Parts: sequence; structure tokens; C-alpha cells
Amino acid sequence: MKKFASFIVCLILAMSAVLGLTACGVSKDAVVIWAAEEEKALMETLVSEFKAANPDVEEDIKVVVQSVWNAQSVVAKDPEAAADVIMIPHDQVGIMAKQGLLAEIRDGTSATFATDIKTLNAPATVQQATYDGKVYGFPLTMDTYILYYDNTIFTDADTVKSVDSMLAFDMPNIPDRDEKAAAFGFRIEDGFYLNMGFFAMGCTLYGENGDDVTACDWNNADGLKFMKYAAENFRMSGKKFKSGDVSNLASAVLNHRQGACISGGWEMQDTFKNAAHISYTTLPSITVDGDEKQLVSFSNSKLYAVNNRSKYKGTASRLAAFVTSEECQLRFASDRGYYPTNLNAQSSESVTGNAFFQVIRAQLDNSVPVPVIPEISRYWEPAKTLGTSLYNGSLKGDDASLQAALDKFVASLRQD
Repeated sequence: MKKFASFIVCLILAMSAVLGLTACGVSKDAVVIWAAEEEKALMETLVSEFKAANPDVEEDIKVVVQSVWNAQSVVAKDPEAAADVIMIPHDQVGIMAKQGLLAEIRDGTSATFATDIKTLNAPATVQQATYDGKVYGFPLTMDTYILYYDNTIFTDADTVKSVDSMLAFDMPNIPDRDEKAAAFGFRIEDGFYLNMGFFAMGCTLYGENGDDVTACDWNNADGLKFMKYAAENFRMSGKKFKSGDVSNLASAVLNHRQGACISGGWEMQDTFKNAAHISYTTLPSITVDGDEKQLVSFSNSKLYAVNNRSKYKGTASRLAAFVTSEECQLRFASDRGYYPTNLNAQSSESVTGNAFFQVIRAQLDNSVPVPVIPEISRYWEPAKTLGTSLYNGSLKGDDASLQAALDKFVASLRQD
């Protein structure tokens, strides 16, 4: 009986070896690269081109769908099961590097990966791929958010230059409904957008360079001025202002239920593609105590990193370098609307002559990069709480209440 059982086990193992399968259905000699659902087809094409250009690569390569935004938590949960080549937003670099999850990118005997990253990409994205003096990623795209608006509602482009002008505009009814359209919105409950007003007022998060964990000054006199403005203009009860999921806000603008919204560059591909009644521009201003202040966005870059637990770091590095090369970045630009990090790609006529990229570039020049330091992880939940309390009205609008909320927010950023 034991001999028979041993025979069955050997037979199963032999069949698995022949078929090249593991329990998860991927070849045990496969290099796995993550890509978002909407990028999968393009990435599969690029992988085929990589294989054709590198016939010495023996491993199979698989493209697996994975959202960039929660990549850090997925890798941290089980690094061995995660992809070899991982796409992450740059603010996860410091967190993951400190946890030992990312492989340092270095020059080799036959490749200059680190040198190429430093010399070929925009300096800001090189800094964002670097933690503690070491390079951990291959930059692919830099992004920020802009204003989208319904040009059949706001027919005068000057109106959308100011939040106050939009909120004062006499909005039309929603088509086929006895209800006026909202004027303007952004996701105030998300720290990625809440920062706009504080930055407009000259406040900083983690200092001027984003690397001082003791230096958030949102609770100073200028921060309080923005809080008062937000409490007066960005309440749910105001009806003209709307917050919520960014894709829902974009859909509302697309369907004439809202005049304008602030959202990321991705909306041009995911929501507004081929919509002639949608226009876009840089962020509007707000008027605080009689002074006009331009809203300042957060910006981020996305990059491909190599899993520190990968058994195929050499091939993984070569693949990451290939899919983030100048030529491939231009493919991402044309197919997905990704603004490139590669300096030559940025100078390409297909980028400089593109009206959408011109707006993205202009807003990038008036943005603050999300800090790379691991302590950025402390920011998001307190910012969510602060923005939520502003919007739903649970935070009173008097100076004492607003100041107390700001003091609590700043104190929470300094807690381990």
C-alpha cells in the first residue's frame, strides 16, 4: 500500500514537472509583473517585445492584475507570494524599503540600472524612487490632479478659474429633473486632496522638503484661515459643493449633474474619454480674507520596483528597466495618458504638443510631491478624519473648535 501511495505521489510530481505548473497555476520558473486591469493588455504586449529582444531570458513572464494603491499591503502580507516586479506609488517606497520588501537597484557588470534611473528621469522622480540614499525603483509616470468641467454649464472659462465664482454661479437644473446641478466638488475626506487649501496658504507637511516629521504647521494662523474658509464653503449642507468618491464626482460632471470637479489625470482615460463637453484646466483659486490664493496640488509618481524576495532579481530588473524605458513610457503616454518621467520622452512632440499633457505639466509645476518618508503613513487617517468632520458638519465652524481640530491633527502626525 505504501509503495502504491509513493507511486501516486511520484506520478503527480512528474506530471507537474512536465506541465510546468505550481498550485497557483503559474510556471515555477515564471517572473511575475503586476499591472492594473486597464494596463494589462499593453503590458502583455510589452512583455512579448521584451522576450523577443532578450532571447537569453529563459524564465516565463506572466502579467497579473493588481491595483497599485494597495500593493504595499499585499506584499507585506506575503512577500513570497507577491510579484517579482511590483508597481507602487512613490510614497510607499520609504515604507517598503524600511520593511526590507524592496531590492536595491544597483549598477551591475553588464547594466547601469541605477545610473540610468538618475540620469534619464526628472530629478523629482529620482528623489521619489530613493530612500536613505539608495535607489529602489524605476520611474514610469508622474501625475497630479486638475480641474475638469462641463463646458455646456460653465461656458465662460474664466468662471472655473475661481472656486468662489463657481459656487456663486446660478446653476441650471439637472436634465429631466427639477433639481439644480451641484457646482463644484473634490474628495475633501481624502488627504490627497485636503492638502490643497493648506498648501495654498503656505503651510507645509513635514517641512519644506517633506522629510521633517516634526514640521507640520497646518495649525498656524494661515491654516486656521483655510479651515474657516472650508467650514463656510465645503459643507455637505451647502448643496453646491459635493464630496465623495472621485470617480462618482467625475461621472456627475460627465452627466451634467455637476459643473466641475477636481480629480487625477487618469479621468481622461477612465471617465471623460471622447467627451466633447468636458474641458480641463489647472486648479482654481480661493479667496481668503480678500486675498486670492491658488490651490496647490499633491503630485506623485508611480514606479516599478523589484521584490526583495524574488528568485529572479536579475531578470526582474531587466524587465522593469525595459517597461519604463523612453520608448515604453511613450507607449503608456499614448495608450493610457500617463505623463512620462523620462526626460527625452517629456520633450517628445507627442507630449509637448498634447493639450492635456500641457495642463498636467503646468499643474505639476504648482504641486508638492507626496513625502517619501515612512512616516507619511501616519498622515492619511487623521487627514480623512479632519476632512470628513468638515464636510459632514460634525466639526463646528467657530475658531476654537477649528483650532482644536487642527492641533489634534498635527499632534497625531508625531505619534509613533
